[in-house]
Amino acid sequence: MKRLIVLSFLALAMVSCKNNKESKEGADVIKKMQEEVLPEGQQLFRGEFIFIEDAAVLTARNDIYAVEIDHKMHELNKVAEALKKTEFDMVNVVIHGTVKPNPIKAEIGEGWDEMITITKIIEVTPATNADIIKTGKTLDIKDVK
Repeated sequence: MKRLIVLSFLALAMVSCKNNKESKEGADVIKKMQEEVLPEGQQLFRGEFIFIEDAAVLTARNDIYAVEIDHKMHELNKVAEALKKTEFDMVNVVIHGTVKPNPIKAEIGEGWDEMITITKIIEVTPATNADIIKTGKTLDIKDVK
């Protein structure tokens, strides 16, 4: 009986070692992606994107940028529209772009300080739900009086 238990643990240990080798290979792929060299003047941006009528905005971790409305922005918005549930939903994006002062802010005095020109779209995913309070209950509009 003891031999069976010992053999079981040894077999389990061997199987788990194989998984570690595969996860190291996955980590190498991720590391290579992070080491990708960007063309001069371009940066990698991660954040939430929204386009409404005549304004496009990217909310990054600590900054908010205007997004130049051009063919790349419309390409990004086409993908974003497929992932949105409502018109005002944001989507998570990873893009390459260049930053410059916002000419609209200089012209009319309104808007964000900096503008991003998108050069490459890397990834677009649906944004996570940002509910602060979750009660677990649902309310049908018919129930409201």
